[in-house]
Amino acid sequence: MTIDQIMREHWSEIMETKIKPVIYLASPYSHPEKEVMEENFEKVSQIAADLTSEGYIVFSPITYGHTLLQFREMPGDWPFWASFCFSLLVKADNLIVCDTIEGWDKSRGVDEEMSFARDHGIKIEFLSKLFVKKTKQNTQR
Repeated sequence: MTIDQIMREHWSEIMETKIKPVIYLASPYSHPEKEVMEENFEKVSQIAADLTSEGYIVFSPITYGHTLLQFREMPGDWPFWASFCFSLLVKADNLIVCDTIEGWDKSRGVDEEMSFARDHGIKIEFLSKLFVKKTKQNTQR
């Protein structure tokens, strides 16, 4: 059975599960120091895990790519991963910029992901602002 056949056969079940919007996390990664790259990976992975545990559908290209690099030697830089990232970002409903991770504002990848999102009508939000909104909502209850 092909994936198309499975989708057609189970479409009503899939829709009943209330498909949610997909969030793409943009975060810095590349750095001359490997320790900083590892820290960036850990920070964004924690953010992705936190959001996922709250029921959000989240994709972190850094979490995914960093993990793949442990299994196969390949470039870890933006030029190699740009096409991969854009191919997934175009399917996302929201781009959340992890502006709580140092270097986000100097990251070529984050900058290009934000430009791509703007060009394709994908809503851009900043993690620090979402946290403030959520905190305000919680205190108003």
